[in-house]
Amino acid sequence: SPTPSVPIDYDITSGGRDYKYKDELINLLFIGVDSNKKPKEPLKYGNDNQADVIILASLDTVNDKMSLIAVNRDTMCDMASSDYLRLLYGEKAADMLDKTQEDGTTLRAQIALSYSYGDGLNVSCELCREAVSALFYGLQIDGYAAFYMGGVADLNDALGGITVTIKGDYPFSNMPGCKNMKEGAEVTLTGKQAAAYIRSRQLTETGNAERMARQKQYLLAMIQTARQKVAENPACVLNIYSSLSKYILSDLDVSELTYLATEAAGMSFSGDIYKLEGESIVSDEDHVELTLDKQSVFDTMIEVFYQDVTPQE
Repeated sequence: SPTPSVPIDYDITSGGRDYKYKDELINLLFIGVDSNKKPKEPLKYGNDNQADVIILASLDTVNDKMSLIAVNRDTMCDMASSDYLRLLYGEKAADMLDKTQEDGTTLRAQIALSYSYGDGLNVSCELCREAVSALFYGLQIDGYAAFYMGGVADLNDALGGITVTIKGDYPFSNMPGCKNMKEGAEVTLTGKQAAAYIRSRQLTETGNAERMARQKQYLLAMIQTARQKVAENPACVLNIYSSLSKYILSDLDVSELTYLATEAAGMSFSGDIYKLEGESIVSDEDHVELTLDKQSVFDTMIEVFYQDVTPQE
């Protein structure tokens, strides 16, 4: 199997090729929280906030390249040790542990729930970061920023509106204020329309995958718009952040976020987001569960985080 058996910061040999972890990478986790407002104080552990959008960004500061990886919210993962769960939940932790695990040491669930198992604030972010890191075999994630989705409308409007070609998997034109959002129409979304476009989904086996396609479409259009604005006027980052700060939670301070946004705006970007492949099923509890294909994860790791250093013959 090509799956690495050592932490990601070690060199890897696979298929007769040698790979070295790239120098000077900055890996950042962006979390879209399915909640309208950032809590003013910690919530009870096991709250309703979930990580609906998970994007891993890698900034290659040597080659001035930005890469983005989308992690499906339905991805099944081992997200916390039993000791940590008992610290948070006491005796109730036993009910949360997946009984199908032979050793009973981890909680296995959709990665979106990693956020709800915390306090809705920093503990939730740390649990989500731990879960994403584990998916990538211990990848170092240097910082996180959670965005509470009630701020989508404000973000959209702060950027002057985002233009997309409407996808047809959901009847948006039937929603209030969205009559012009018909399949195939090119629309510069208002804030209210943007929130509907990236948050609505059909409750079917493919519903989240279809919503993820819309989120990816919107995110790419937003990145293009934001990069252009920052390139023209780097100071606009502070203005945008100030208008959205009540929706943002990060372990990075304003100066670090401003610096990273400015750096990312000047980096080359393929214009696409890596997608991890896998197989989805509907569980007995009617939850969609995605099991990632390990080869897909490995190939993405090699593409984004490694360089081929195989000696020339």
